[in-house]
Amino acid sequence: MAKLHTAMAAAALTFCALIPVSAAAQAHDVTCKYTPAQHADALRVLEAEAAKARALAEANPLYESDVGYYASALRDARACVKMLAPVVSASR
Repeated sequence: MAKLHTAMAAAALTFCALIPVSAAAQAHDVTCKYTPAQHADALRVLEAEAAKARALAEANPLYESDVGYYASALRDARACVKMLAPVVSASR
């Protein structure tokens, strides 16, 4: 009986832990306001800045938030490049 309760509690915790992740993923809506070339340029700059932030974060943990910011900005820029690239190639 105790094993059943433990299994049910573990299943409930797993289920509850997954709900916020999926809701947050759906709530994140990327809006691509610029051209694919501008997003590609931003991607190059953000990758360089992210590398700098990672190096600074290794020396000083206060820069960890910068690493998170650049990771988020890179994810959005990559999503825009991926989303807009087929549109441009199809229109040519």
